[in-house]
Amino acid sequence: MGGWDIHIFDCSKNIVMFVWSLCVPCGCVCMQAVNAKLSDSDKNAPIIAALLLCCLGDIGGILNRYRLRGQLNIEDSIVADIVFWCFIPCCAVTQEYIEVMKQKKGNERTLIWEAIRD
Repeated sequence: MGGWDIHIFDCSKNIVMFVWSLCVPCGCVCMQAVNAKLSDSDKNAPIIAALLLCCLGDIGGILNRYRLRGQLNIEDSIVADIVFWCFIPCCAVTQEYIEVMKQKKGNERTLIWEAIRD
């Protein structure tokens, strides 16, 4: 078990997805659903992740991040999860997305429309 390979401000590693999270309505929701689909064996995980973020906002993002860390064996603190999701949510969701793409797809520059094709 280790920490994040992608740092919180490494958004430039996939700038398209960072802009997606900032500018596309429900962009963060889509990113978290894709993360859940690729990292969780439960077939309902993407729906649960999307509903958590839609219904609970930052709290849902924090819960999704906490669950994702467990799935990917990433050591970090819940306090960091809370701070990142409350103050820089677009950076947090982009970090999560890039980490999942790096571990599950082997390419941290994978775009969301490429990730959902599989």
